[in-house]
Amino acid sequence: MHTNTVQSSKEWVKYLAIAMICSIVSIDGMTSAIAEGDPVMAKPTPVIQEVPFVVKSESVASRLGGFFGIHAFLRDRALPAILADSELAPFFGNLSETPSDIAKCFAMRLDHELGGSSTKSGTHLESMHRCRKTMKAIHKGRNIPDSAITKFIQIVEEQAAMVGVSPYDIKAVAAVLERNRAGIRNK
Repeated sequence: MHTNTVQSSKEWVKYLAIAMICSIVSIDGMTSAIAEGDPVMAKPTPVIQEVPFVVKSESVASRLGGFFGIHAFLRDRALPAILADSELAPFFGNLSETPSDIAKCFAMRLDHELGGSSTKSGTHLESMHRCRKTMKAIHKGRNIPDSAITKFIQIVEEQAAMVGVSPYDIKAVAAVLERNRAGIRNK
């Protein structure tokens, strides 16, 4: 009886080994099990493509950090440099908007025009200021000469270069500012 049990165990081990081999072959596929040494039967090695963790956007606005990046740049770099310029500072006197409101509205406009998700105008800020729709409405009564607009654009370009914005993106921002020149000049 003891010999029968040992022989019976060996049979079960043999059947278990056969079952495991069959399951491996069925999972991996018969051709890969047969083809290991045969180049004709071998499957091509699958190409694994790496999935990036960050989707790179093609918009200038996203490369500049969207509304928040543009707003931080205007608030912390561009507007202080503009207000420090003796030719441009007088145009910012006697405004009904605060510098903070100007920076937020301008950041939304730039973000929108550079391909971002901000609305271009009409937004009510926390201060209850409403961002205006046109450059003409924004600059009405300011009588800003063409030379001041050129200087404004130059300062924005210089400040952007100082913080490492790419020359391509600086040109894109300058192009947006240039497009608005007619709505600002001598209004």
